[in-house]
Amino acid sequence: MTRIALAAAAALTATAALTGAASAQTNNTGNAARIALSRIAPNADVASLSNAEAVAAWQVVSDQGSAAKAKFQAEALIRNFNS
Repeated sequence: MTRIALAAAAALTATAALTGAASAQTNNTGNAARIALSRIAPNADVASLSNAEAVAAWQVVSDQGSAAKAKFQAEALIRNFNS
């Protein structure tokens, strides 16, 4: 009985640790995407984007072939997310 309780406690602790690490990674990824977007489109309001919005915009923009296309796409996406 003690072994079952210890195994359950260990499983809960591991789950809590992994969940915390995953949410921290998402936050860091969103911040990195905001920084990259602000370099591509310096006049866009990237601070108001959620982590998911910032990452989605960065993924779209990173596939553009030229800097001009990337800037145009970033500004359009950010404007759309903020409206």
